[in-house]
Amino acid sequence: MSTAPDDRRGAIAQAFHNIRYGHAERFGPAELVPFVDADPLAARGPISPQLPSRLAIALGPQAPLLQSEDCQVLSVYTPECAGRRPVLVWFHGGAHVSGGGELPWYDGTLLAAEQDIVVVTITSRLGLLGNYYDEGHQGPSPSTTDHLTAIEWVRRHIAEFGGDPGRVTLAGQSAGAFSVEVLLRWGVGPHVVGAILQSGNLRDPDLSRTPAAAREHSLRFERMLAGLALRDLSVEQLLEHQREFAELTKSLTWAPARPDDERPLDIPIVGGWNADDDLPFTMLSRGLETLTWRDRDTLDDQVQADTESLYVLPTTDALREAHDNGAQTWAYRFAWRTPHSPWGSPHCMEIPLLLGDWPAWKAAPMLQGVAPEEIDVTGRGMRHAWAEFARNSCPGAGWSPWDTQTGSINDLPHLVRLEDQR
Repeated sequence: MSTAPDDRRGAIAQAFHNIRYGHAERFGPAELVPFVDADPLAARGPISPQLPSRLAIALGPQAPLLQSEDCQVLSVYTPECAGRRPVLVWFHGGAHVSGGGELPWYDGTLLAAEQDIVVVTITSRLGLLGNYYDEGHQGPSPSTTDHLTAIEWVRRHIAEFGGDPGRVTLAGQSAGAFSVEVLLRWGVGPHVVGAILQSGNLRDPDLSRTPAAAREHSLRFERMLAGLALRDLSVEQLLEHQREFAELTKSLTWAPARPDDERPLDIPIVGGWNADDDLPFTMLSRGLETLTWRDRDTLDDQVQADTESLYVLPTTDALREAHDNGAQTWAYRFAWRTPHSPWGSPHCMEIPLLLGDWPAWKAAPMLQGVAPEEIDVTGRGMRHAWAEFARNSCPGAGWSPWDTQTGSINDLPHLVRLEDQR
């Protein structure tokens, strides 16, 4: 039975931070760690060592959490630890080099409480630490082994938090959506029943590599080091070399490998993009760190062209494959914008409507001029749609399915506001 968005207004959820799901040696595959207990008073756990995020120009400063190479932790948000609720597992963005599931941006308290689902946020190794493909390494990249281990932890233990281990939906934004699709390509169990891909792109040739290409990329990095032993270097030294390599290659450089023999996409998928998705990256390409209306007018043609090639086309490719394999699919275009702001609907703009709270997001330049209550009200229907998909493999009766004939695209958040009123 569905839970309407307003049914649980004022409800609360328990948050369990810093639950260890795995452990790994440097560059090695993750291994599942036995689960003992979760402390509801635990502070947020560590995130992977990383350089400052490029997207601070849109998101504002990232919370100063502890950074540790030993960062395989997750957080669980649940209305209560009894019962069997659908589970939404969240994979954060950050170009595979920044961010972390423990950040306040990705707090799932409201989503869990309001929509009566269990939310899990994953933290894993990033950058070089997560995606260096060592000589002799086979199979998924280290970061993907983290993700697979986390999903296995959910299967084994989420019932203790009121979640249904047989009904798990994977959701991710940007690099998180990329990671979700990589997981589906390597293969996950039948308990994963759906995927939500927000502003994803698995087709970028600079980031999407086979294991052999990932090893060649890592060899290029080794040649730059001229004989230095990676396992003997400090984390700080590794990050500095990662920065040098990014400058040398003129790219972000690190991402998880996809398999040679890819599993097909054959489960229900919601996939979409933001109307001005590429805006922050277009700004960076022009050396801009702030945005004026004049800048926006100058940049808009490139923003729209790159949004089409980098987000729209890869997303519809994924939807087409899943649809052709018999799965139901839905496409959306997110176009909410704050009044009197040149930011429009850039990359990450939908996340505050789903996760986090006002203290986590109030410093974000992309949200300048918006009232916190507007985020809450506007996001209510969207949170409902994401929860409905986790619950029923359909985001709502008012959503038009995507297929190769109609190519229907649902307008967000306008559609979900209408759904709210039904």
